[in-house]
Amino acid sequence: MIDQITHVFRLSLYLLLGLSSVTIGLAEGHLYPHLLTIPLIALAFWYLDENPPLKIDSAFTSLFGIIALLIAMWEFQQGRVNVEMRILSASHLLAYFTWIVLVLEKQSQQYWWLLALAILNMAVAASLTTSAALGLSVLIFLFLAVWTLAIFTAYRGTVHIRDSRSTSTVKNSAVKNKKSAETPARPVKPQMTAPVVAKAIPLVSQVRGGFHFDPSDNWLGYRLIASVGYITIASVAVGLAIFMITPRIWIGNWTLPSGQDEAYALPTFGKSVSGFTSDVQLGDMGEILSNPTPVLYTKFLDYNSDKPLTNTDVMRRLQTDDLLFRGAVLTNYGNGRWFQGDSLLNSNPMKRSPIGDMSNSIRFLYELEPVGRDLLFMQMPVSGAKILSESFESKTLEQHPLSQVVSVTQRRSRSAEINTIKYEATTIPPTEKPESGFPEYELATGSFYTQILQSISRSLESSYQAGETDLHRARTRFALNSNDREILKKVSALDTYIRGLLNLNREQLPGLIELTDRICAPVDDEPLTPAERVQKLHYFLRDSGEYSYTLDLTVTNPNLDPVEDFLLVRKSGHCEYFASAMTLMLRAAGIPSRMVTGFRTGRWVEDTKTLVIEQRHAHAWVEAFVNGKWLIIDPTTYYDEEENYQVQYSAYSWTAIRAELVGFWQNYVLGVSLAGQQQRFYDPIRKTTTGAYNAIMQSGEEYQNKILPESGTRYSLYNRFLMFIATVFPILIIVLVVAFLLFRQRLRNFLDWLLPKRRSARRRQMMVFFRKFLEVSAKHGLRKKPEQTALEFARIFQQKFHSQLINTPLDQLPLAVTQAYYQARFRGDPLTEEEIINWETKIQSLHQRLSTSH
Repeated sequence: MIDQITHVFRLSLYLLLGLSSVTIGLAEGHLYPHLLTIPLIALAFWYLDENPPLKIDSAFTSLFGIIALLIAMWEFQQGRVNVEMRILSASHLLAYFTWIVLVLEKQSQQYWWLLALAILNMAVAASLTTSAALGLSVLIFLFLAVWTLAIFTAYRGTVHIRDSRSTSTVKNSAVKNKKSAETPARPVKPQMTAPVVAKAIPLVSQVRGGFHFDPSDNWLGYRLIASVGYITIASVAVGLAIFMITPRIWIGNWTLPSGQDEAYALPTFGKSVSGFTSDVQLGDMGEILSNPTPVLYTKFLDYNSDKPLTNTDVMRRLQTDDLLFRGAVLTNYGNGRWFQGDSLLNSNPMKRSPIGDMSNSIRFLYELEPVGRDLLFMQMPVSGAKILSESFESKTLEQHPLSQVVSVTQRRSRSAEINTIKYEATTIPPTEKPESGFPEYELATGSFYTQILQSISRSLESSYQAGETDLHRARTRFALNSNDREILKKVSALDTYIRGLLNLNREQLPGLIELTDRICAPVDDEPLTPAERVQKLHYFLRDSGEYSYTLDLTVTNPNLDPVEDFLLVRKSGHCEYFASAMTLMLRAAGIPSRMVTGFRTGRWVEDTKTLVIEQRHAHAWVEAFVNGKWLIIDPTTYYDEEENYQVQYSAYSWTAIRAELVGFWQNYVLGVSLAGQQQRFYDPIRKTTTGAYNAIMQSGEEYQNKILPESGTRYSLYNRFLMFIATVFPILIIVLVVAFLLFRQRLRNFLDWLLPKRRSARRRQMMVFFRKFLEVSAKHGLRKKPEQTALEFARIFQQKFHSQLINTPLDQLPLAVTQAYYQARFRGDPLTEEEIINWETKIQSLHQRLSTSH
C-alpha cells in the first residue's frame, strides 16, 4: 500500500504538471519551451526521481537558477524589437524553473514547488488565450489538482512509515553483512519453516499529517474518486456562481508597454473564423461549413411599429429568396487565393438614422460573437446603422466608400474585444423588383455620383464591345465642371477601383475565358447586354445541372488552377468555388465583379423570434457592377443545407455538443458584461427582493386595516412599531428555529471554545465511566497501548475474553462503551447522572463476571 501511494502520487503530480505545460504551450502557440517539459517529466518519473543529478544545496542548482533568470531578462529586453517577447518572457521563466525542479532531489517541499508551478502555468495561460479549449483544460486541471492534493495528503501522512522501512532495511543489511563477515561459511540445511517478514506497517490505524491511514483498507478506489468528483463539481459550481455575480467593470483601456499605437494580438488556442480574413485560400471556408457554432443572432422589427417580424416577412419585403449578411469583400485573385486590394479611400462614418420613405422599413438587431476581426455583418442595402453595446464609447460605425464594408475601427475597451457586439441597421426595401432580376443597391447616392457611375459603366461596355482586354488599366474620361480636389479624388478613386475589378490573369485561366466567350457569344449577331451576360453565366453555374454542391475538396488535376479544375473537370464544390468561378467569368465578360463572404439565411427560432446564424451558414457570393449599381448574385447551385446538416450531425453528436459548449464559453464566460449581468442576475434578484418586500409590507398593511378602527384613521409611530413586530416576529422565530436545528452542533462547539471550563468539565465527566472500563481490563491482564485507538482496544478485549462473555448480555458491552465514549467525546453529547450510573453498573457487572470465570 505504501508503494502504491507513492506511485499514484507521483503519477498524478506529473500528469497535472504535464497538462499545465501543454495548456500554456498551446496558449502561446509555440512548441518552445513548455512542450519540451513533457519528455523531461517522463524522464523524471522513470529515472531522475530515483537518481537525482542535483541537490537543493548544490552550487549547480543556484547557477542554473541564475541562468534561467538571465535568459528571461534577455527575452524581456527583446520586447523592444518583438513585443511578444515581453509577454512571454515570464511564461518561459516558469518553464525554466520547472526543468530545474524536475532534476532536483525531491522531498515534500519540491513537490509543493511543482504544484505551484502548475498553477502558475494555468494562470498565465488564462491571460494568453480566450479559447473554449482553455475552459475544458481548467476543468480537467481542477479534478486532477483535487485528486493530487488528496493523494499528497496520504503521501505526507505515511512518510514516517517509509522512513522506518528504509531505516529497517539499512540496519538489517548492515547486520547481515557483519555476521557474514565474522562467521565462516558453512553448508545450510534446507528448513521447512516459514520466512520471517518484518512488520514495517503496524497493525493498528494511525493518524499522521491529518490523514487517517488504515493498513487493512484499500482506500484507493471508488470512494476517493467519488469524493474528488464531488469536491470538483462543488468547486466549479461555487466558482462559477462567484464569477457570474462579480461585476464586470473594466478600468480603462490597456495596451502593451510599447511605442506602437495598436495592442499586440495575443496568441490563442483558436483563430479568427476561417473565410472572413483579408487573405483567404480557396477552400478555407470549407472548414466551417459543418460547424454549428453560433456566430450571429438577428432579430427583425418593423421600423415604425417595432413589431417583431419573421425571416419570411423580411424576405418578402426585400423581394429576395435568401438573406445574405455581407461581411468581407475580396477583389484580387491569384493561384487559388483571394485577398483584398489596396484601400484608395478612408472609411467614412455611417448615418445613425436613415433618411427616406420609412413606411416599409426594417430594423435589424444584431448580436455578433467575436470572430477575430473588426468587420460587421449586415444585410444590404443599409440606410443607417449604429452600435448598441455599452462597451463602446462612440456609437458610430464606419463604412468604406468603395467596398461598402462596415467595421468597428475605433479604440474600444478590453471587454469589447471579447464580448459580443450589439448593433442595429435599418434597411429601406425597394418599391419594385429590379429589371435585372437580382437584388441591387447603389454604390453612392446623389445625382452627381449616379451620373459618374453610369459614365463608368458606359465606358467599360464600349471598350469591351471594341475587343479591348486591358480594361483595368484604362481610365474613364469625365466631363467635370468642378475643381474641388476632394470630389476629383473620389471620382478618380471610384474609376480606379471599379476598373480594378476587371483584373484577370488571362494566361493562368485560358479555359475559363474560352468557356465564358462561348456562353456569352452574340445571339443573331447581336451582342448581349451586361445584364444578359450576368443572367447567362448565373444560369450556367446554378441552374444548368452541370454542377453540383459538395464539401469534398479533392483536387482532380493539380496542374490546373483550382477554379478551372472546378469549372472544367471536377464540376462540384461548395459556395467558394461557385462564387470564385462566377466572379472571374464576369470579369472575362467585361463586367466588374468582386467576391463577398458572409452568412446565408440561418436557423429560425420561433420562441425568441431570433434568426440564429451559425458557422455552417457561412456563404460566398458575387457582386457585379452593372449600369452604375451593384447586383447581388448567388451562383451556388441548390442544396438542402438543413437536410445535409441533420443527416451529418444529430443533436447528440460531438460536433453539436462541442458547438453548445463553445457557445456557453463565449456567451457566459468570455461574453459576460456588466449589462448582461444586470439583465441576467442583478435585475431578477432586485425584482425578487423588491417583490418579497412589497408582499410583506402589503400583508402588514392588510393586517393593520383589520385591527385599526377605521381604514382612514391616522395611527401613531408606536402602532407602526407594533405592526412591524407582529409581522416580523413569526418569521424571525422560524428562522431561529431552523438555524438552531441546522447549526446546533457548531453552536455547542463554539460555546466550548468560548468557555474552556465548560469543555473541560464535560471531558472530565465523559472520561469517568470509560476510565473504569480501562481499569477493569488492566486488572484482568489487558492494558491499552498508547498507539491503539479506543475501538481497536475494544475489539481486542472482545477477542481475549470471548469465552468468558459468550452467551451473556456483556458480550457487546466493550463496543457499546466505546461507542458511547466516542459520542460523548467527539460529538460533545452531555451525559446525565443517570447515564453515568448506568454505565458504571454495567462495568462493575463486567468486572464481577470476569472475576468469577477465572
